[in-house]
Amino acid sequence: MVRRMDERLPGSLRASGFAYREAREQGISPGVLRGERFATPFRGVRSAEAPTGLRERALAFAPLLRPWQCLGGVSALAMLGLPVPRRLRVADAVEVVSITGRGHPERRGVRVRRIAADRFRWVDVEGVRVASPPLAWALMGHRCSVHELVVLGEAIVTDAANDPDRRIPGPLASLDELRAIAATWRRAKGVGALHAALPRIRAHVESPRESDMRLLIVDAGMPEPEVQVPVHDPADGRFLGRADLMHRAARVVEEYEGAGHRAERQWDRDIEKYRDFERVGLHVVRATHRDFVPSPARWLDGLAAVLARRTPR
Repeated sequence: MVRRMDERLPGSLRASGFAYREAREQGISPGVLRGERFATPFRGVRSAEAPTGLRERALAFAPLLRPWQCLGGVSALAMLGLPVPRRLRVADAVEVVSITGRGHPERRGVRVRRIAADRFRWVDVEGVRVASPPLAWALMGHRCSVHELVVLGEAIVTDAANDPDRRIPGPLASLDELRAIAATWRRAKGVGALHAALPRIRAHVESPRESDMRLLIVDAGMPEPEVQVPVHDPADGRFLGRADLMHRAARVVEEYEGAGHRAERQWDRDIEKYRDFERVGLHVVRATHRDFVPSPARWLDGLAAVLARRTPR
């Protein structure tokens, strides 16, 4: 049954989640709050509908956060619109960061990470306290591979404005800020992975899948391609488009075709861009999600053959 918001609910109480105690103070009766019209995602919380995804559960729990607490872990990533590794997207616990020595929530479905007060930094996202992007990145050090930390770091430092999941305009932090928090992490969990990821983070990447593609190319033993390279017509200097990745010496461009490229206008622009690239001597190697799942080996082998054939000796 879909639960609908009670028309009498005061506007100060959020449909995504509100504290039972606050609703009582607003004059909502216990009978109404315990009835079927509201879901109970957590003890002490009511919501208009039962939350499902990571972000929805985080929003539902938010009214219980105390001033020394904020959302962390995958809950923070979901709220910030940052890439959550696929294997962690099924997590059903809300993740909270709490200052060491202060009270912390003890509820089913809530996971708490305690950190020192001098590391505690948060930003406001839709009225909710969320770990700052550098802190959110550092907190994932012990749970993510170096590859995943690079993808996450690039999503934080990019100035690209076309990521549909972003909740805050980017860049969310600088690479120097990521270096600074890694330097202060010292013996904290995941510090080794953080330091290993930092040299591999690149600016201006436009999607997590572009990050994946570049890292897979390098890890397969091929030269690292340049990121988001502007291409101009050598005849008249006209701008032809940006290459997702480029091996300049071989004059090979790698392009990832995500879901957004299927829209008719984008598809038409892509076709024109690739035609122009080929006209000025660039060879375009395209990729889609199916080229990387379950294994990128075939696509990588094909790219390696193209690079071997076109790279000057």
